[in-house]
Amino acid sequence: MKTGKCKWCGKFIRRRGRRTPVFCSVPCKAEWQKTQKPITRDELFRLYVVNGMGTYQIARIVGRDPKRVYEWLKGFGIPVRKREWDTTPGSKPYHDHEWLRIEYIEKQRAAAEIAIDCDVTENNILFFLSKFDIPRRAMDEIRALKYWGASGPDNPMYGQTGKDNPNWKGGISPDRQAFYESREWNRACQNVWKRDKAACQRCGVQAGGLVEMHIHHIVSFAVKELRADPNNLVLLCRDCHHFVHSTRNMENEFLRMEDPVWCGSGIAAPNKTDAGDVQ
Repeated sequence: MKTGKCKWCGKFIRRRGRRTPVFCSVPCKAEWQKTQKPITRDELFRLYVVNGMGTYQIARIVGRDPKRVYEWLKGFGIPVRKREWDTTPGSKPYHDHEWLRIEYIEKQRAAAEIAIDCDVTENNILFFLSKFDIPRRAMDEIRALKYWGASGPDNPMYGQTGKDNPNWKGGISPDRQAFYESREWNRACQNVWKRDKAACQRCGVQAGGLVEMHIHHIVSFAVKELRADPNNLVLLCRDCHHFVHSTRNMENEFLRMEDPVWCGSGIAAPNKTDAGDVQ
């Protein structure tokens, strides 16, 4: 176990793993990142006001999202211009219908590629495609034209399996598959289904029809001694299971970061009060 304090709110954190925890939650990390501006007010003022650059151009320079640049402008009190596009004929190459048609239709260039050459956003090019009634490509056409990388022996990852593959995780996948095919897991599933009465323990929906049910590990599957412990398993519907493993689960519902101390045969959902507490 590793302990630490949240870099943003100062909350005490205790988590499994080798790295010292830095933030207690994703929102805290996001708030901290907002304060880490890679550009000063004077430099932002020079680029935006003096040089007349847009938020998208500045975002490419500093390596951040254009919306974040807009927030910095507002935060620094720099007057923000109204969003305007120069549609004067002849002022930009993509303002010419025939030029844009040739680039997009005949040369089959992507809107993003044209935008980079013209130093504007992709939305700018898409706007003029619509303005000139130039038919846009369907997604299957876009995918057919996209370069997907080398295949076969020309691909650097060709034949890279097992330990030679950078995504190799130590051979745990076969172990997981073997466990899910074992009698021990089968008995645990039967007990959980019976205990939870074939209903999602988060939203209460009953199994049946189009409802897909999953059995969820509260303490990670990596803790071998708890893999088939019914007290560490709970029945959830597919949507609730996806929610539990998503960043939206801010209160760590049905998640434990350490070995639990179970009381009786019941099970309860953890609350936000502490990642290690179970009601």
